[in-house]
Amino acid sequence: MSKLIPAAALILLDHEQSSVLWAKRHEDIKFLGGFHAFPGGKIESEDADIQVAGQMGADLSTFLVGAVRETFEEIGILIVRGGEKLTKGQLRSLHDDLISKRSSFKEILDNWSLEINSDDFVYCGYWRTPNFSPVRFETHFFITKCPRKQKPYSAVGELIDVEFIRPKEALSKWNDAEVLVSPPVLLTLQTLSTESAKPLQIDSLGRVLIEEAQSKNGEIHFIQINSHVVVAPLRTKTLSPATHTNCFIVGGLEFIVIDAASREVAEQERLISFIDGMIAFGGRCKAILISHLHPDHHGGETVVKDHFKQRHGIDVPILAHPRTAQALESEVLFDGHLSGDEKLILKDWLGEEFSLEVIHSPGHAKGHLCFYDRGNGFLISCDNVINNGSVVIAPPEGNMGEYIRSLNHLRELPDLKSLCGSHGTGVFDARRKIDDYLFHRSKREREVQELWGEGLRTAEDIASKIYVGLEDRLMPLAIKTVGAHLEYLVEKGSI
Repeated sequence: MSKLIPAAALILLDHEQSSVLWAKRHEDIKFLGGFHAFPGGKIESEDADIQVAGQMGADLSTFLVGAVRETFEEIGILIVRGGEKLTKGQLRSLHDDLISKRSSFKEILDNWSLEINSDDFVYCGYWRTPNFSPVRFETHFFITKCPRKQKPYSAVGELIDVEFIRPKEALSKWNDAEVLVSPPVLLTLQTLSTESAKPLQIDSLGRVLIEEAQSKNGEIHFIQINSHVVVAPLRTKTLSPATHTNCFIVGGLEFIVIDAASREVAEQERLISFIDGMIAFGGRCKAILISHLHPDHHGGETVVKDHFKQRHGIDVPILAHPRTAQALESEVLFDGHLSGDEKLILKDWLGEEFSLEVIHSPGHAKGHLCFYDRGNGFLISCDNVINNGSVVIAPPEGNMGEYIRSLNHLRELPDLKSLCGSHGTGVFDARRKIDDYLFHRSKREREVQELWGEGLRTAEDIASKIYVGLEDRLMPLAIKTVGAHLEYLVEKGSI
């Protein structure tokens, strides 16, 4: 499990307390790039040197300093006592001093007699990044309102499209799959949208938010990525650095489960408990699907099926592509096949029908399936495209030519917006991510072809030149991927 990095974020209401500030994280940011978020970031060691006035405990003061500093850095809003005397030009000058490192944040506060007072903020609890992520934060949230004379802007380019938005409008954008948001942001928006008092009451909002965070001990096990899809990262024996495989629960009143992959009892019980909750609210599971044959994508489906039969008296079919079913026939009893041109008709929680298109996308595996929700422009890419790193193409099961063709097919899906693969978080700009994958494969192909031209004739020799410094345990996978490139070059007549 990766180490937790301390961080802080600010839920900033406009001065009338009717709207909340959010912004889109620049897509080049590795962690949640393209997601809409609140201003915030990791705690710096200097944050602990700044004294905070007010009644807040010392254990939270450093997090509050970090939230205030990050908000100033990212959107130019400085929430301090004494800040009302600063002109717009002075604020911009101080921001430039901070970003250029001519002055530290402490020096700015001291030199201008500015004070962070905790009585101006309400603490909202903390949330931890799910433990499937290679980078994990424990982020402490605070809520306050924007000073009357200050206007937010994209101050350093990390946050773009900075705006105040009414919570219900923000939720509508999320519901229509126009934006991706992290679970704490979604929870906050849902809480803000149900607040009956106008203007929004900061104290009561803070109490509700901290109670929610405390009830779950800050842990996130299920990620509502959009109105149709919940992602449940399950611990599996997968390829490092990944530790989890995403199980996708798609739908509401009628839903399916894709890759109930974990063989660990605790993970299976957690997944079943969540599904039971859906059934208690009127949901009905129509099928359990396996995306492909690799062992980190199956293992819990029969347990889930048996639970449905014993607890709810229903027989839910287990389905996969015929090639996957054939490969796993000694391990899984399949009830049917998906060839890759079906449309699964499901219902959301409002009872509205939507279709999930099944796409046969070989390359990583012969029977690999992806799933496309065209109405939301959302692709469940499974192992064809993941958030971090590249995908292993290992012959004879893997085929580079088929993989490239599958990527090109996925890229051209009508109305494609975003995606989520089997490992890691969602990706806002799906086509850009697929383009990155195609560029990477093209670059690797050129390298392999050039080394072949220099007289190297084995995948082992070529891999040793390309993957210099790669960990020994990963070299066999690199050799297989080079072998896949060699096969593709032969197929094209390029070598």
